[in-house]
Amino acid sequence: MESVRRRIASKLEHLRETVEGARSTNERNIVITGPGRSGTTLTCHLLNKLPNTVALAEPLSPNRFEEQMPDYDAVCDELEKIYLRMRRRALQKGVVRSKHVGGIVPDNTKGMVDGVRQRIAVKGDIPVGKDLDKDFSLAIKQPGMFTALLPGLTERFPCYAIVRNPLAILASSYSIQSGKKGKNPSAKLRYDADYRRQVDRNQEAGVDKMGQRVQQMHYNFERYEQSLPRENIIRYEDICASGGKALRVIVPAAAELDEPLENKNANPLYDRTKVLSVGKRLLESEGAYWNFYSREDVEAILDSFR
Repeated sequence: MESVRRRIASKLEHLRETVEGARSTNERNIVITGPGRSGTTLTCHLLNKLPNTVALAEPLSPNRFEEQMPDYDAVCDELEKIYLRMRRRALQKGVVRSKHVGGIVPDNTKGMVDGVRQRIAVKGDIPVGKDLDKDFSLAIKQPGMFTALLPGLTERFPCYAIVRNPLAILASSYSIQSGKKGKNPSAKLRYDADYRRQVDRNQEAGVDKMGQRVQQMHYNFERYEQSLPRENIIRYEDICASGGKALRVIVPAAAELDEPLENKNANPLYDRTKVLSVGKRLLESEGAYWNFYSREDVEAILDSFR
């Protein structure tokens, strides 16, 4: 009988150590999200400059967790496995999977091709290019997917959102020529029933595309505000102004960054007429983005184009 008790106690202790080990590892399995065009790729680019840190740009397919939904625990279990596999590849083979340009995660996945601003990054294996110990920090950014899954992910992983002046986000989005063909539902449509219903209501009410984009902006900022502590929501403008030091809340070593970063909120590549039109609509709107930016912040960008 005593031997049975010892075996049970041993199994329970092993289970406790396994759970604590997983929890400890998850402290270094970092989730990064944010609205598209907010600076999440720049964040990965900067984090990759740090020792013992790897940051990957959208290595997962948009439908990666459809089989697990709507079970958030199952989603987190699967994501833990993904982090574990990526860690093993990084340590054992020295490669990771990410969107990249020329084998590195760039500061921007969009660029000019034949006079048109479009996607220039591809997804594939790239070299780690640095020494890592087994406890290295591994960050993954998946803006749309992780935004939709954020309420569940925060229960298991350290999560951060990168946000940006809402007019700059919209202006940047409008400046890019999409190569997508046909219908391909966004990650938020795949994983968030409330968002799907809101999209349907907007379409039934005849809300135009610009109005739908503004509503989507509200959804994003509201999700971050409700799911994350304020210190885990990092402004693109602060990243630029600090030379990257604002990312120290994600990885403390970022306090040593001193990169020459340019705030591109008034990028001359943005269409002036579109910026003024979008800015006017934005100033007339209500949304959670005003809890992070003022109308004066939007006016400052408009002044650059008037």
